[in-house]
Amino acid sequence: MDYYKISKDYWNVVKKFSSLQDAQIFADSLGEGYTAEFYAPYIPPTIEEKTHMNMTFGSELVTLFINDNAAMNPTQEQSDALMSKFQTILSFAQVGGITSINAHLPSIPTDEIFTQERKDKYLQMIADYLSQFE
Repeated sequence: MDYYKISKDYWNVVKKFSSLQDAQIFADSLGEGYTAEFYAPYIPPTIEEKTHMNMTFGSELVTLFINDNAAMNPTQEQSDALMSKFQTILSFAQVGGITSINAHLPSIPTDEIFTQERKDKYLQMIADYLSQFE
């Protein structure tokens, strides 16, 4: 997998694909006039770089979760239940255990605060993040 630039006019994005053909298929899915071109080879991060990336992503995930909770305006009882439900996930997030979060999050039941929509959003974010290391 290498990095390819998808562009049209003044807009562009760099994404990882297994081939130029796959990149062009994605570009075509965006509409007419999008092109794909090789950008750079994929070089896996060092252990230190990946650890830093995982720690940063885990922290961002926690911040997003807290902000989403605040937007839902939970009662104290609901907040306590969420904290109890997410103790393991929080522990993994604090140490950058993203693959462990990915393994445990699907089993956490939804409720009126932790909705299926939120759960799906977090799982997709994690899948997108982890896909860069495949």
